[in-house]
Amino acid sequence: MKKGFQQFTVRDLLKDKDEMISVLKQVKSLGYESIQGYTMPFITLPEYKQILGDIGLESCSSGGSFEEMKADAGAVKKAIADAQLLGNSQISVGTLPKDYRESKEGYKKFADELNGIAKDLKKEGLKLLYHPHAIEFFSLGGGLTGMDIIFAETDPEGVWFCMDTHWMAAGGVNPVDWIKKVKGRMTIVHFKDYAIVKAAVDRIEEVHKQFAEVGEGNLNWPEIIKTCKEIGVEHAVVEQDICRASPIESLKKSFENMVKFNV
Repeated sequence: MKKGFQQFTVRDLLKDKDEMISVLKQVKSLGYESIQGYTMPFITLPEYKQILGDIGLESCSSGGSFEEMKADAGAVKKAIADAQLLGNSQISVGTLPKDYRESKEGYKKFADELNGIAKDLKKEGLKLLYHPHAIEFFSLGGGLTGMDIIFAETDPEGVWFCMDTHWMAAGGVNPVDWIKKVKGRMTIVHFKDYAIVKAAVDRIEEVHKQFAEVGEGNLNWPEIIKTCKEIGVEHAVVEQDICRASPIESLKKSFENMVKFNV
């Protein structure tokens, strides 16, 4: 697996083009090989591609807006063109809309709309990439979750997944189980730890959890990494939504621990 990072981790450091180049160079110097990124208001996609090429970072997926692509064929064409420019085979979309999240019907509708977008991408040899968080593991009763519906009712050839170790733990499932389940539909995984912190609490029922660097929390990384390798994950992408240290220091610690875990 290649060690990658999500550009979102360093978002607050990217103030302009020069600072973006400086930050990405710093992350590259830590040893990272790939990036799951996006353009900023101060940069064009061709400029972004040039920067990544100059620094030596491989782009592992492109992005698109679910709402725009489901409503406008032109948005689909643009997402395809962007992916082709960057040399990506997967186009990611964000979390499902709020009004879809609490019913079987909502998840079924979302799965159907993902399939509609994926149908157009498949014509160009591309996959639609979905990144679940914790909300998809919301219980719909009878042991059924929203994620079960999304997985079962989307086209396995057209809709792939970018599972996230922290969010699976937050959703109350074993990350290893779901990594195994999406075998054949995942080449990019998000790595971040799930830590229980020693903060003072008023009630014992309160849970104080944090986003943490890989290896600095409660997750079973040897099993997670072993399973990722077994199912053919190509990019282990570190994404830390909130960093306890500076983003660069957090990425450094995650990288060092991934090396220890033989990523």
